[in-house]
Amino acid sequence: MLSYFTFSQGQGAMKLAHNSTFFIRSVVTFTILISLLFNSHSVFSAQSPKAGEEVSIKKMLDSKEKSKQNIEQADNADDYDVPDDDFERGQPRSAIAGYLRALSSGDLTLATNYLDFRNLSDKTLAVGKEELARQLGVVLNRTLWVDLNSISSLKEGRKNDNLPSYRELVGQVEFQGNNVDILLQRVPRVQDKVKIWKISNATVEKIPRLFKRYSYSPLGEFLAKKLPAVDLFGVMLWQWLYFILMLVLYYLVAKVFTWLVAFGIKRVYKNVSTEVLRFIKEPFALLIAVIFARNFHDEANVTIALRAVTEGGTLLIIAWCWVSFRFIDLMKIILADKFVAQDKPLAVYLLRPAGTVIKIILFSIAALNWLENLGFNASTLLAGLGIGGLAIALAAQKTVENIIGAITLYTSAPIKIGNFCRFGNSLGVVEEIGLRATRIRTIDRSVIYVANAKFIDMNIENFSEREKVAYKPKIFLAPDTPKENIDALLVAIRSMLSATDSLAASPLRSHFKAYTIYGLELDVFAYVNTTDFDVFLDEINQLNLNILALLNEHDCKVQVIAERVGE
Repeated sequence: MLSYFTFSQGQGAMKLAHNSTFFIRSVVTFTILISLLFNSHSVFSAQSPKAGEEVSIKKMLDSKEKSKQNIEQADNADDYDVPDDDFERGQPRSAIAGYLRALSSGDLTLATNYLDFRNLSDKTLAVGKEELARQLGVVLNRTLWVDLNSISSLKEGRKNDNLPSYRELVGQVEFQGNNVDILLQRVPRVQDKVKIWKISNATVEKIPRLFKRYSYSPLGEFLAKKLPAVDLFGVMLWQWLYFILMLVLYYLVAKVFTWLVAFGIKRVYKNVSTEVLRFIKEPFALLIAVIFARNFHDEANVTIALRAVTEGGTLLIIAWCWVSFRFIDLMKIILADKFVAQDKPLAVYLLRPAGTVIKIILFSIAALNWLENLGFNASTLLAGLGIGGLAIALAAQKTVENIIGAITLYTSAPIKIGNFCRFGNSLGVVEEIGLRATRIRTIDRSVIYVANAKFIDMNIENFSEREKVAYKPKIFLAPDTPKENIDALLVAIRSMLSATDSLAASPLRSHFKAYTIYGLELDVFAYVNTTDFDVFLDEINQLNLNILALLNEHDCKVQVIAERVGE
């Protein structure tokens, strides 16, 4: 793993670090600008710039479920004498529901039974009854979400609604700056004059004008008539096929655009990383395609149900997640190279889990935003997750502390793998810095694990970080040693130290330091020019032998401390 991040071969990483940062920043900035240019909402927002009535997926599902339950209740507790009718037109709710079911099944002949064709103009009748039923369905699909739960289930209709007792309001459609009422009307049945509910003839008379305003495009009309009347989430099959085709076309356009951008960058900057070019050609291309498709789609073929699906922003969120994840991967590579250049190779190990954590956070935010776009209350989910997260956090408190300790060790780098150090009262070599504990091999070759949270609070003496090692032997002479012998010994020691190539030129000391209960203490001090502990031991071994020879040469007797203290 380390070799993957550190670019030990060297050249590729340096090119990436120096040439890629500018392009990554430029690409991200360009992406955000495009998103802000075509979307007034956040980057994860799915609101269409031409959105009409707000209807979410959740609202659609809830409405359908409640409507199904209500329709299945044939006998209303408040109204038991609903007239029998083969088409269930005894109530406003069941009448409009029957019409919508007929449209959904593609049975226009059945749908005509729910429209009142009395007293219509010849021009309107010339359109044809089935065509009028279809055209009204198109208008409703594009402008009005019919919530069956808001329509009365009483045979007389809703009372106190400022309408005549024989009329029921289904909804309103905007037309030339005014609101046009879509009405149900209680009319006598032809064969027996029993009062039933139909879409009013006043509304039917307005259908051609409304359809002229809200009809599909010629291609949409052709597909709607030729393809089966099958829907998914309220969106017709032909609409799915149409907009998938448009997305593919926009993706091809985006691929050409991003290829040209990548080609231009490659011509100007010869050493640009292939990772950056791949980032532009793949996730960035998809994001551009989705943004184009969302802002330049054919509005003439958009229904309320389709708008509810697209406002979920599924593809937009997927595209942004892909861009974000690939950008994180690029940043891991660049940061890895910087850490190695700063002599912090251990920090490289932190990049993978850190990148994973960031991706999880981004994915969680995107998922919650997606649920909000669909109409679900993400705050309720967050509250549940918060309680569960609190319990998990309390249970994993020590684990979190150790992970934070690992991050501290990775970033501040007081120790590195292979360092010989003193921690607390122990000595050993650092073998591994994990997310939970640090593994140390002691001098006697045993292995101990120290929790990271505890390890960072210890006093750590890192011997491997010394640029040189101090040589300061403890020498005590017998109290009766003559002064002239001591003077000659100190001069000889200083001369010997100065002549030793392995010692630093300064400081070099040899002095009579103090009178002690242990004897006459000498101060001998120098630095050995090495960081290798084994080399240090070899050097001081020879220095000690040389000093011993000088002691014998100048008749200076070493005082044995054990004898002085009476041991």
